[in-house]
Amino acid sequence: MKLLFSYSVSIALASLILLGAAFGQEVGDRVVATANFATKYKKEDVGKVFEGGIHTISRVDGKWCMLDNIEGWLPAQYLMNLTDAKDYFSKRIVANEQDSIALAHRGMVFRELGDLVSAFTDLDRSLAINRNNPVVWMNRGVVLQAQGKFLLAARDFNEAIRINPKLANAHFNIGLAFYTLSDFEQAIAAYDKAIKLNGDDPVWFVSRGSAKLNAGDLQGAEEDYRSALKLNAKLSDAYVGLCNLALLRNDFDQAILDAEKSVELQPRNAMALNARGWILFKQGKNKEAIGDFNRALQYAPQFPLAYANRGVCYVKQNDFSKAVADHTRHIELDPESAVAYSNRAVAWLGLGDYQKTADDFKSAEKLAPELDEALNGYAWFLATCPDEAFRNGKLAIEKSKKACGLTQYKDWYQLDTLAAAFAETGDFDSAVKWAKQALEIAPAAKKSICQQQLKRFESKEPFRSQIGKNAEEGILGL
Repeated sequence: MKLLFSYSVSIALASLILLGAAFGQEVGDRVVATANFATKYKKEDVGKVFEGGIHTISRVDGKWCMLDNIEGWLPAQYLMNLTDAKDYFSKRIVANEQDSIALAHRGMVFRELGDLVSAFTDLDRSLAINRNNPVVWMNRGVVLQAQGKFLLAARDFNEAIRINPKLANAHFNIGLAFYTLSDFEQAIAAYDKAIKLNGDDPVWFVSRGSAKLNAGDLQGAEEDYRSALKLNAKLSDAYVGLCNLALLRNDFDQAILDAEKSVELQPRNAMALNARGWILFKQGKNKEAIGDFNRALQYAPQFPLAYANRGVCYVKQNDFSKAVADHTRHIELDPESAVAYSNRAVAWLGLGDYQKTADDFKSAEKLAPELDEALNGYAWFLATCPDEAFRNGKLAIEKSKKACGLTQYKDWYQLDTLAAAFAETGDFDSAVKWAKQALEIAPAAKKSICQQQLKRFESKEPFRSQIGKNAEEGILGL
């Protein structure tokens, strides 16, 4: 499973030739370059913009513009906004239906505007006219990727590579497709090829670092993040990666430093804000955490992880209605997320809607039968629900044992759940046994909870959840 606090990776787009028209530019405009030309700083050439590239205006000075991630200034006359570009290429296509370049350009403009169906149609028509343009194959793959059709996207990227084996962007996008499918080994192999062909893009090192991190290669991930920062010391996403690494090492002091640096470098980086928010939540700073998640969603309204994390914060605050809303939005954006259903089940339990709690835990298990946190939550619900109609001690033991087995019986709160499950069946000897083991391995801050549980089971008293704190602590282990 990919990290809950993981950062995004950029899709590599190939450039195509555009003709252009001048118009007034403002900071934040998304624009298309209409020619290859050098960017300038104090009359010196310092960079280059390629025809067809879609960029964001970062600064404006009279008739000159600067673009995000592009060094130097360029004349505004070589830029065209997206709506004008769409109209311009539409006119070209009406004049010549066989203009494969115009179709390809309009397709990428449609993609940028969020019309993926029209984007695919234009790129498909372009390929029907000329099947030997690797850039169009790659860009159609990008659209398929945006539609969630990752295997079809990989097919298009491979076709682009067949035509031009040195098209590094295509290898990178294959890596993106495999990463999204959680096939991190193949993602790393594809990133390796991309970086071998073009090792100058720091974002590619960050992307490979993310794949290595999810594959368990922490040292390799750190090396890639450091390599990215050598190429661009101000790359916010590299610090997000280092933050993730520190969190996995339980080094919260370093994690917050890296998260702060990431936000400092790019205050509108939703992934950076999400990462910092998660650390603040773990530190018990719920209000500040929700503030970061709010900002992340302001800049990235369709960011499922920010909804997930904010929803968990709302549960911590016993604001279960808001938690349900956030987890529902997470499910809308990522219907295959078992974590989203498991989290929403916790919120439903807080609201006392036991049927919806049960339904969501069942959905989570169906989507991910090996997700220990969902199994543990379901077991806790079955063992401790205040409504007798929903309790099932035998099934609770089954689910709890499976969860404990997945974590080698090393999670104290899962052992506590197992104890509660046995208590529900009336087997208090087993309940006491597992409660003692939970107490033994629990962190210092949680030992008082375990001691209370042990005392309860020694008195042959089963545990019954209450709305709020007990649901939160019993299911999430907070």
